[in-house]
Amino acid sequence: MRWIDGLAALVIACLAAYLAVQPPLRGLEGGAYDLLLRARQEIYGQSAHPSPPGGSPVVVVALDRETALRPPFDRLPQELWTPQIAAVMDRVLTGGALVVAQHESFATSGEGLQEGYDADYLAVLARAGKEGRIVLGRRAPAPERLGPLPDYVEAVGGDRNLRRIALRADGDGVLRRAALYESSRDSTGTVSLNPSLALELAARVVGERPHLLNGDALMLGRYAVPGSDDNAMLLNFQGGDGGIPMFSLGDLYACAEEGEETFFRKHFDNRVVLFGRSDAPRVRKVTAARFLDVHNADRAAARCRLPVMQSLLGVDDGATTPEVVVTALAVRNLLQRDAVKTLPLYAAALVSGLLAMAAAFAVLRVPGVLVIPALPVFLVGWAYLAVVMLAQENWLMPLAQPLAAIAIAIAGALSYRGAKRLRPRLRAA
Repeated sequence: MRWIDGLAALVIACLAAYLAVQPPLRGLEGGAYDLLLRARQEIYGQSAHPSPPGGSPVVVVALDRETALRPPFDRLPQELWTPQIAAVMDRVLTGGALVVAQHESFATSGEGLQEGYDADYLAVLARAGKEGRIVLGRRAPAPERLGPLPDYVEAVGGDRNLRRIALRADGDGVLRRAALYESSRDSTGTVSLNPSLALELAARVVGERPHLLNGDALMLGRYAVPGSDDNAMLLNFQGGDGGIPMFSLGDLYACAEEGEETFFRKHFDNRVVLFGRSDAPRVRKVTAARFLDVHNADRAAARCRLPVMQSLLGVDDGATTPEVVVTALAVRNLLQRDAVKTLPLYAAALVSGLLAMAAAFAVLRVPGVLVIPALPVFLVGWAYLAVVMLAQENWLMPLAQPLAAIAIAIAGALSYRGAKRLRPRLRAA
């Protein structure tokens, strides 16, 4: 009757694989990925996701709480920081930054209160826009009143220098992915590809426009971006120092006011620079880095003039990450070609099915004294292999789905074996 047991194991495995890839269980892969990031950090440390020689190719200028407590910022809302942002942005561009972005452009201005208030800011936008070295971020969909001020859009050169902030949360509300593009169709029916803010910044550094290959895989230069078939690139979060250096706008403004050039050349030359809020609750999101315990202080870059405010150290809880840092990470993943690769759904189902079949057959045909100790050994080995693949190959092996399929298969096989043993008794009765 071994062929019947084999057939039963096959049926149980197929059912287990089917259930494992359904949305309720498939959603567990997100949490498993977060735990794998923590395990990778514990085992490999910074070596799993190193910065290239010379440091990170992407940095952030933070509109942070420290800046808001320093003069002249302390008397103004952030929307009125444009003269100071202009001074720093000009120094960053002069210092050799490849491209600059304001992560979330302001929707209001001080022009209504004082004529010429934004003159310096508009001049920087216009100059950098003509050079193709600046991009303004916008949220979409959104009414125009919530988007960049029309004067800013006009100064920067219109839609060609305006891109969507396209970060994508999973079903559990945790931010793990970045959308790469949005498509639009004109009156002639032609479909055009509009890159997201992160993809646009990376494309300007690479010097090639992204394009879709065979209608699904997105190519940036010679890099086939993982996740592009679903328009959702899985981000390769890093622990330790967080991977993305953050400079405080207040410190950089004091540096610019003193005419410092060497500091800007040293830290911004040949880099992508994103200006963005870092401390407001609405711009801090729970991400896959939630178990990595990375704080803003861990990302703090070198200082130019003003010391760090010690009273603010450790104020953020480490469980959330500023959106501007997540976008910067997406740019870095694209430039370093280390975004996380995942198996397509059918491949995950196949892996889950094969492991489930092995588990069901072992329960049915192998003595329990061997199966019971072998099961935890296998589970630990599979989890360790997943960590190794993530650290060394940037591959995310399915973890939660195969384990769920194995559990379902074991339960099914035990039920089948119990039914087999009960059948002779029922016949005798």
